[in-house]
Amino acid sequence: MAGRYALRRAILVGRRNDRTRVYKTCRGGTGREATATAGGGRRRVTGVAGLTAMVGLGLVVAACIEVPKPPSQDAIAVRDVHVSTGLQLAMACVPTGVERCFDAVDDNCNGVIDEGCGLHTGLLQFAIAWSQAEVDVDLVVTGPDGMRAATERTTRSGLVKDRDCPGRHNRCRGQNIENVFLAEGKPRTGRYRVSVQLSELNGGHGEWPIQVRLSARVGQRYFTSLVELTKDTQQREFEFSL
Repeated sequence: MAGRYALRRAILVGRRNDRTRVYKTCRGGTGREATATAGGGRRRVTGVAGLTAMVGLGLVVAACIEVPKPPSQDAIAVRDVHVSTGLQLAMACVPTGVERCFDAVDDNCNGVIDEGCGLHTGLLQFAIAWSQAEVDVDLVVTGPDGMRAATERTTRSGLVKDRDCPGRHNRCRGQNIENVFLAEGKPRTGRYRVSVQLSELNGGHGEWPIQVRLSARVGQRYFTSLVELTKDTQQREFEFSL
């Protein structure tokens, strides 16, 4: 077999009972699935033509046939990106480690901003975070329908905001992050505007400029910027079309 097929690893993806395990070949985005009976020694697995496995101690070596190429990952075309003066928008994700909460960054570059932190996500996601607890900064996202995303309602473009910080009675407890996401389905084509605005200082004594992390997920594309709001410039924004 070694002369005809390249050897590939397979990974354990589940169990059907105590003696039957389900494996999937590692190569390709649609790896084939197979079952094997647990126990030492060499076993013939079923469900994959030409796949022979060594089952024992959780290790499997497999040969596979005609593994298809993974599908395209970016089906959403982003065009005509424009940024306001003074805003530098990075359009690549650089992994920095495990995901950290409330920093509005896709730290592990898996395509989701602050996953596991109680934030919603969708094919579109926009988030901002800042450290000054009392300062009120607003994330304003406008879709092709001209409506601004807000809490407790969904726009005709499918956008909704699920956090508004710092909130009444310091509801965000100093973990200031605002998040706007596409509630379901595919995004509507048209023009989108994402704005970061200083609303109120609320007695905050933070030094100028006020730094706000802005990140956006648009399909498989990732955008991020460290926004600086000053006494003279209290709003920064960028626009794009789908």
